[in-house]
Amino acid sequence: MKKALLKKQLLESFSWLYFNKKNGKKRNSMGSVLYMLLYTVLFGVLGCMFYVLSLSLCEPLCALGLGWLYFALVSLLGIVLGVFGSVFNTYASLYQAKDNDLLLSMPIPASNILLMRLFGVYMMGLIYELIVMIPALIVWFMYGSVGLSGMIFSILIPFILSFFVMTLSCVLGWVVALVSSKIRNKSFITVVLSLAFIVGYYYVYARAYEMLTNIIVNAKSIAGNVKSALFPFYHMGRAAEGSGLSMLIFTGMILALFAIVYAVLSHSFVKLATANRGAAKVKYKKQKIKAGNADSALLKKEFKRFTGSANYMMNCGLSIIFMLAAAVALLLNREVCVETFTILGGEDGKIVPLLITAALCTIVSMNDITAPSISLEGKNIWLLQVLPISPWQVLKAKLKLHLILTFVPAMILTVCALIVLRPSIEFAVLISFTVAAYILTMALFGLVLNLKAPNLNWTNEVVPIKQSLSVTVALFGGWILVFAFGGIYFAISSIVSPFVYLSIVSIILIVGSAFMIVWLKNKGTKIFAAL
Repeated sequence: MKKALLKKQLLESFSWLYFNKKNGKKRNSMGSVLYMLLYTVLFGVLGCMFYVLSLSLCEPLCALGLGWLYFALVSLLGIVLGVFGSVFNTYASLYQAKDNDLLLSMPIPASNILLMRLFGVYMMGLIYELIVMIPALIVWFMYGSVGLSGMIFSILIPFILSFFVMTLSCVLGWVVALVSSKIRNKSFITVVLSLAFIVGYYYVYARAYEMLTNIIVNAKSIAGNVKSALFPFYHMGRAAEGSGLSMLIFTGMILALFAIVYAVLSHSFVKLATANRGAAKVKYKKQKIKAGNADSALLKKEFKRFTGSANYMMNCGLSIIFMLAAAVALLLNREVCVETFTILGGEDGKIVPLLITAALCTIVSMNDITAPSISLEGKNIWLLQVLPISPWQVLKAKLKLHLILTFVPAMILTVCALIVLRPSIEFAVLISFTVAAYILTMALFGLVLNLKAPNLNWTNEVVPIKQSLSVTVALFGGWILVFAFGGIYFAISSIVSPFVYLSIVSIILIVGSAFMIVWLKNKGTKIFAAL
């Protein structure tokens, strides 16, 4: 029975290798091999990065006689990556597994089910942890003072450390499950966590060299802090140098911590496994309901669709955050921004307004909310087609969503740019008008593209959001349009002033938008009705 449970858990944990979640079908042998090669290359690239990092730490720390500190630091990094890679697997397989009720109804001890699920968590954490630890071990064996016992202990440590990764994943997975049960819209949790990860990644990336320098310069001070505050990791580092006593202390502390968590889990596993954490708790509240018109109801539906999907928000509306962040950055770094645009604008600075407009439109074009909006209706599109509403009302609601979510942050960014860079009054008005016209053009362009190339047969919403032709053309088409207008200006700059040229661009955008509106009202509505 344990063998069958183990096989099932491994197949479940690594189903992404042989099961295509986009179309719901099993991959063929070639597809599985190619997918495995893709992940091998990805993990290999990450491994090379950690090899370079390990190399920059190992030599100077070993020269100072602090080899144990090197091993402690890279192990902490391995723990972070291991927990990151396994915590959501813990949440899915331990706290929200769909087959918990089925397994518990069988004559299988709950302890066996728990052990097999924990083994899956252990393996997933170990894989991510080894992305850091394998390059670190290679560097350690090359430059560290390692005897036979140190070499054996160093190889064993990642496997013992993975028990600590699993323990942290179980605790954090429980926190994720608890938070998810309290918050109705879980998509916002995903968006917030993803944004936090992106911000954290770029912060660490920008300060990586400074951090490494500080570690090397203040190595002895850091070693004292690690020894006192992170006692188990001090002994882990000493074990890697060959200390048998430290190996026993480190192993004993990790296993004792895991035993405590396992005891708690085994005592409450049945309750956790059968808890309906995904169900929304609704309290009856008497209230009056006001009737709304069809247009407001359709717009409300589009807002719910957007805010109910983390993939939709992150991939098609991330520019909302970028625009607000850019507005704050402009106000906080006035002098740097003015100096940068002054240098780019040349001696006379006459093209600065064009550069401002180009920069604003480039950021704005990253919002492509309308591009997958038709496809996201999927097989339920017939519901909109049979309602007593016109196709134009449906299309108009999708346009309104894009315009509202893009126009407000874009105008905030535009006002901040005008305050900081101070163009003339006439240019300030023209820049604002051009950006607004560009927003309208891109919203219409995305909707036209999606009507011409819809995908209503998807099984995973990631397909129309990230892999559809309309989204790709809308995103890159917006950037190409900005660069094309810039290239044309430099070709005719000798005969046209920046103000006249920007006015012409605005007129072209308005005329293009008018043509697309007419097309949508006539041919576009017929296409939608026939989908």
